[in-house]
Amino acid sequence: MAEYFIATFGALALTELIKGLSANGTPPILQRFSWQIHLAYFMWSNIKLFRSVFVVALVVIFVQLSSDERGAILLPAIAIGVIWGFIYWLFNRFWVGKYKFLPISQRVFKTADENMVDLSIQVLGVDHNGERKAFPTNMLFYHHQISDEVGGHPIAATYCGMCRAGRVYDAMMEGQRLHFSLVGAVNFNAILKDDKTGTWWRQETGEAAKGALQGKILEDMPFEQMSLKNWLEKYPDTKILQYDPAFEKKYNFLEALLNYEVSFPGWHMQKTPPLIVGIEVGDLAHAYDWKHLAKARLVHDRVGDTELLALMDEEGVSAFIYDRTIDGETLDFTLDGGGMKDTKTGSSWDLFGRCVKGKLKGAQLSLVQSHKQFVRAWITFHPKSSFYRF
Repeated sequence: MAEYFIATFGALALTELIKGLSANGTPPILQRFSWQIHLAYFMWSNIKLFRSVFVVALVVIFVQLSSDERGAILLPAIAIGVIWGFIYWLFNRFWVGKYKFLPISQRVFKTADENMVDLSIQVLGVDHNGERKAFPTNMLFYHHQISDEVGGHPIAATYCGMCRAGRVYDAMMEGQRLHFSLVGAVNFNAILKDDKTGTWWRQETGEAAKGALQGKILEDMPFEQMSLKNWLEKYPDTKILQYDPAFEKKYNFLEALLNYEVSFPGWHMQKTPPLIVGIEVGDLAHAYDWKHLAKARLVHDRVGDTELLALMDEEGVSAFIYDRTIDGETLDFTLDGGGMKDTKTGSSWDLFGRCVKGKLKGAQLSLVQSHKQFVRAWITFHPKSSFYRF
């Protein structure tokens, strides 16, 4: 019976470890499998039941042990208990989303004149119902999600640190305002849990992957990712989310990490370029290598029936993708200082797709929603994506 006691205690520790690794600190090899989400949700939903069953089993076995057997299992039981306690603490009190990445404690927005955030910081900018707001990506990197309202409408600005991908979603679902918290990471992407139903949502796609709302998809809110400097140039009347003083050191560290990985492959050392800017045109996914686009600065492209223009600013920190068709006519462009000119009329355009001088003055290119992120995250959720050949 002593062997059964030790085996059962060991099974309890192993179950706790599997639960923790299924969505926190997950080995990269496991992240590649689509079934990871099923394992993670099953373990997280049933861990209390598993603990109860194992504890009851341990008590039943223990009362049947002789005094000699109880003495023999003392040291192994203490060792396994210490191991189980460490695993429990690690994955339930330390290395877990709600404790490792705390929610923002105060949201303060300031105008351009009052702003204290560095202009080089990347932001997710939202323009809705006449109101503009900018959310620094280093803040979103740490918190993973920030709930707010833009133009009177509830939104969830999200960011996944593992894939360096930002998304903004409509926070209303079936008449309910949802607020989210971080669970962990599954398939190289953050998993968020809503406060109403406990449903697990994929940050990359807005899909309810497991839970009461499984199969539902959050509606995308259009946003633009660029440097705060560029965002203010485009929308000078914007409001900028300021750093929460409680987490400023963490924001600064993560910003340094983001800057490092813009220039270098980063810890995962992939053979393919680490960063891309991806788009979806209808059912087609397409992407541009960030490093090569920064070098070329301007490329003409076509995806399906859509004629595209992909641009990068001079600093190589902001990318813009446009439909280059105006009034049914496709335009070609050349760089012209900090902006560009179309070859048909010689009109001058800025990086924001606005014609500022010439025959087409006042015209506006249609912005195509784009996503800057690691290539591994893009192909995980867009396995049939095509890539522009530079």
